[in-house]
Amino acid sequence: MTALPLAGATLLLLAGMSLFAARHVAPGARRLIMQWKWDGTPGWSLPRGAALAFMPALGAIVMAAVAFAEPDALPVVCAVLAAAHALHLLLLARRR
Repeated sequence: MTALPLAGATLLLLAGMSLFAARHVAPGARRLIMQWKWDGTPGWSLPRGAALAFMPALGAIVMAAVAFAEPDALPVVCAVLAAAHALHLLLLARRR
């Protein structure tokens, strides 16, 4: 599989996960936690829209850099980005 279709599919997956989370994860929250401290308290948060757009935007930047620098590593990077976004959304859903 070439780099462009894989990166595009991963970007669509990340955006789809965020769109799903926009309706189903902490629907009343205006801000979403982006990081937790070791004791479980929130480290920092962002407004809801920015928090849900963060990972697709970061993913696009990272995938573009990896596709140009080391295209053979792109499948692993795409899997890690999707897993990290899924974990973040899962933690948000459990937190609220």
